[in-house]
Amino acid sequence: MNLFQMRDVVEDIISNSDYDPTRINAFINEGVQAVATGVILPGRFDLSPPLPDLYTTDTVDTDANSFVSLPADFNRDVVIVKDSNSNKIPIISSFQNFLHLYKEETGSVDKCSINGSILHYRGIPSSPETLTVNYYSTPATLIADDDIPTDIPLVLHRQLIVGYALKEIYNEIELGMEGRKVDMKNYEEIFNQGLVRLRQLIPEDSLPDFYEENQNDINRNQRI
Repeated sequence: MNLFQMRDVVEDIISNSDYDPTRINAFINEGVQAVATGVILPGRFDLSPPLPDLYTTDTVDTDANSFVSLPADFNRDVVIVKDSNSNKIPIISSFQNFLHLYKEETGSVDKCSINGSILHYRGIPSSPETLTVNYYSTPATLIADDDIPTDIPLVLHRQLIVGYALKEIYNEIELGMEGRKVDMKNYEEIFNQGLVRLRQLIPEDSLPDFYEENQNDINRNQRI
């Protein structure tokens, strides 16, 4: 479905002049972004899977600091970091452990950790080094009526994107009403069904091979 088709479905269902095309487009794009970033799966404690078509690679350059911003289109899940010789750099999963255990010292980058949209690293090269980062990017904003969110499977556009927009709109419309928010809950359920189907369509992958400190590493560093 393209932007016009999705907006047309929403307009037909809500029949509410308070929601003009610009406002509905905003809800649609919010839905695309939410699915790409990850939503808690119904009945589980983990996020919906990253969208394979958003997997990308870019580079960042180190400087005299011990950290650098990730690429501007970074959205979620740094999977691999490589040095200028294409060697994989271990990623420390716990940022707090990373800060506590590893000192800022001059040298080649030999480990890193992600905190938000910042890549922190140890050691610190004496001259700039280019690091390659593999991650999932932010989806494109739908602007033109014929724009299609190709990163999300076509079969799920109605459930995930239209469903998201409708549940958020009805959450506003039904705000302050007594009793159960019937329409909001209806489209929330449709959206959740889409999340389940998304998990079924995208094979569950393991987490990146993060470098994990063992207890001897922790004890040794605590004595330094």
